[in-house]
Amino acid sequence: MKKIISILMLSTFIFAANNDYANFQKQFVNDYQNYEQNTQKEFAAYKKSLEDGFKEYKESLEKGFKEYKKTLSNVWDNPELSTKTTFVEYSKDKKIRKKVDYKNNYIEIDVIAKDSLTAKKELAKSLYSLSTENTKTAFNKNPVLSKVNKKLSSDSKLKQVIEISKPSSEPIVADMVFKTPPTQKQAVNYAIKSVKTHKITVKKSKVPSMKVYTLKIKLPSKAFLSKAKIYKPEVLKRANQFRLTPEFIYSIIHTESSFNPMARSYIPAFGLMQIVPSSAGADAYKMLTGHKKILAPSYLYNANNNILIGSAYLKRIYYGYMKKIKDPMSRLYCTIAAYNTGAGNVACAFNSHSKDSKGRTKCSRKAGDYNIIKASSKINQMNSKEVYNYLLKNLRYDEPKNYLKRVSKRLYIYKKALSSNAL
Repeated sequence: MKKIISILMLSTFIFAANNDYANFQKQFVNDYQNYEQNTQKEFAAYKKSLEDGFKEYKESLEKGFKEYKKTLSNVWDNPELSTKTTFVEYSKDKKIRKKVDYKNNYIEIDVIAKDSLTAKKELAKSLYSLSTENTKTAFNKNPVLSKVNKKLSSDSKLKQVIEISKPSSEPIVADMVFKTPPTQKQAVNYAIKSVKTHKITVKKSKVPSMKVYTLKIKLPSKAFLSKAKIYKPEVLKRANQFRLTPEFIYSIIHTESSFNPMARSYIPAFGLMQIVPSSAGADAYKMLTGHKKILAPSYLYNANNNILIGSAYLKRIYYGYMKKIKDPMSRLYCTIAAYNTGAGNVACAFNSHSKDSKGRTKCSRKAGDYNIIKASSKINQMNSKEVYNYLLKNLRYDEPKNYLKRVSKRLYIYKKALSSNAL
């Protein structure tokens, strides 16, 4: 009898255990499905915040600079704004324009004034101000960049997807003029002497009863090396971290911005390595941190951040997209071109066999022309010189062709400068 009771109890326990397991299994499946749905919703919400943020970012900049240029046109016949290789800044009343052309190596100050004496005083004061200015003060003085940055950082909807930082404080031009950081007296003497010894041109002004007085000063021929020295510690650090050569990073910086610390293009792209927040910036940041974020202007006008993001993106191209290319120089040439035009367009140069009416390479996604793995097989059948020439002939647009030429030429210049301690 005891045996029968034991068997009945065991059977009951097994049935109950099976029943509990079935309930547990059902609950687990429900919980997992809820988790999946919530995760997907969170990801979708995060993705939408990113997309909305990028859209607002670009639209705010475009609108801001358009309105600013319109107000400048009330005072200037040819209102200029900063570009990739030119820094431009106006006084609050818009009647003084300071400009540094890093590509063509000169400073230009334009002053709208009633007479020569007033103009000379303003030219000297403006040149002194420029020679003591740095990236941080330039950023804060820029009415569009500072306003957009403030708007992005204070938007509660973008709090989770925006990365804010403080701009760095590298000199705008002092390092190109002085061997060491100037004292106040040295900067004043430089400004006064420059106004006395340089020709001042005069032309008609848009403002009634006033004229435009212009002072133009040529910078030393190798001033770019002075700029390059400032960034050397960070360039060496990132070259070592990402297994790149320092001359490679330097050549990209020089070609992208000519070392203009306030470089900006219409895309928009910002800083020394011309980082596009919505593409290279977001991709490189994700590679470094595991998630995408919108990189605010202030973040990208921090030189260390900019070099970090730009170098990380070079690593992603060289060791990621181009990893199937065996020859190091061939891979380097393709990486250079891809930094400018994208890996897909580099792949198309090798994969496509058709041309448009203008004789340019015609790319088809359907035909697999953008597949870099497919292109790598063809690249591996060539030597590096053949790859270089093939890119120059078959890249779709002239800009990446010229970009490849300039960066390749500068690789040698910076390698020599680093090895000879000129840098």
